[in-house]
Amino acid sequence: MSKVSAGVVAGLLLGAAQGVLSAGTGAPGMALFLAILGRASQGIINGVLAGYAIKSKAPLWRGGLVGGALGFGLGLLAGIPDQSWMQVVPMSAIVGVGCGLAVARAGR
Repeated sequence: MSKVSAGVVAGLLLGAAQGVLSAGTGAPGMALFLAILGRASQGIINGVLAGYAIKSKAPLWRGGLVGGALGFGLGLLAGIPDQSWMQVVPMSAIVGVGCGLAVARAGR
């Protein structure tokens, strides 16, 4: 598996999980679907960016750090419309760390 594809798969799965968590338990069907779709697309973008930003044979800590920084930046952008940075940024950074770790692991 290439670095970029590993980042995309990790971003898709972690972003969808973030969407489920952010929508809440009592969300109607369409609200849940839109939350999953939005956060999964953000995770895919994070995985692609991490795949290109992290050099091959990077240590895991560097992959997690770069991916977390990318996720933090994407979370800031995602929080602009609703000004919900406190809810979006930490989870986006966690998704970024997961993408960065997956990319660094695949680059070995």
